[in-house]
Amino acid sequence: MLSSCLLRKLLTGCFCLGTGLAWAQHQTGTGLRGQYYAGKQFEKLVLTRTDGAIDFNWTVGPGGSHFVSPGPGVPGEYFSVRWAGHVYAPVTGVYTFQIATDDGMRVWIGGKKVLDSWHDQPVTRSTTHLKMKAGGYYALRVEYYQSDRDSRALLAWQLPDLNTFTDPVPIPTANLYSTLPATVLLLVEATPPKPKAAAAPVAAAPPPAPGRPKQPVRPPTSPAPVVAAKPRPALVPAATNAVPAKAAPVHADTLPAELPDLTALSKGAAVTLPNLYFTQSTAALLPSSRPILNALARTLREQPAMRLEIAGHTDNVGEAALNLRLSEQRARVVRQYLVQQGIDSVRLTAHGYGSTKPIADNRDPQQRPRNRRVEVVVQ
Repeated sequence: MLSSCLLRKLLTGCFCLGTGLAWAQHQTGTGLRGQYYAGKQFEKLVLTRTDGAIDFNWTVGPGGSHFVSPGPGVPGEYFSVRWAGHVYAPVTGVYTFQIATDDGMRVWIGGKKVLDSWHDQPVTRSTTHLKMKAGGYYALRVEYYQSDRDSRALLAWQLPDLNTFTDPVPIPTANLYSTLPATVLLLVEATPPKPKAAAAPVAAAPPPAPGRPKQPVRPPTSPAPVVAAKPRPALVPAATNAVPAKAAPVHADTLPAELPDLTALSKGAAVTLPNLYFTQSTAALLPSSRPILNALARTLREQPAMRLEIAGHTDNVGEAALNLRLSEQRARVVRQYLVQQGIDSVRLTAHGYGSTKPIADNRDPQQRPRNRRVEVVVQ
């Protein structure tokens, strides 16, 4: 049985078990950013504030006869709320998440919708389970709407390995973040060093056949020394689907994270993301892509009204259908990265165009790489 002191530390997120995650020293959270709208479908934004937890009941009076406004300018009925930020996992294991809602509520954690009870209803509880890692900061978005009469909005959790008969409690403020600490790396696992390959065993010589004299054993001939070539980093530009031409080696640590000023662009303008790299012919982002994507996430946080299309493109080498799929996958990976950085997914769309929108001559091997790119298009 956990002591009350230990349980309190767990619930406030100040107690962490050692894991294989690389993460910065934990800082206490201050809550989620709440945006309050007049109308059930987020029609008119009237209030933005930081809420310490999602645990509200705006119905008061005998028998719920009076409806309290959630805040200045927000009606007591027919309103909607969108909370966004991150939730910090203090221990590793399977968490229980629960909502209590009247009327509708839905929840995304880590960019995935995990709870959806989006309809008019009396107070209803819904529960799901999610495996999380200690020290991880998971993108969190919660949407709620209220029609009329009673209102209730609750997001609660139960930590792993607690008594299953214990009711979930509201997620504490200390575990909720409207803005992440600048030093945080989201769920970056520390990769253990690969063990050295063992030398191949040398098979013993078979015993001589009966009646035959033993043959002298000749010492093995030493192979000629092999001089290892100096490794060159293989960085593949944005939507590469062919082997890149030989070029001088580029070191990821020296790549700048310079992002064009998106605020100066008009609607429909497109900008190619520089220094964005994937493993060749896949949608796996390389670590050298993080600086530019982090810079893009910062811009989006500073410009909360900005909406972007993430557009993937390839050259025309290879099968058109495969190029189209690869461009779509890479656009989605970039969108997912930004969502994990706390950007509301409704602000981002992802589309793949394959080789249908070249910006350079595909017949020229020197120009063709320019067509392998990921763009952001201002919406």
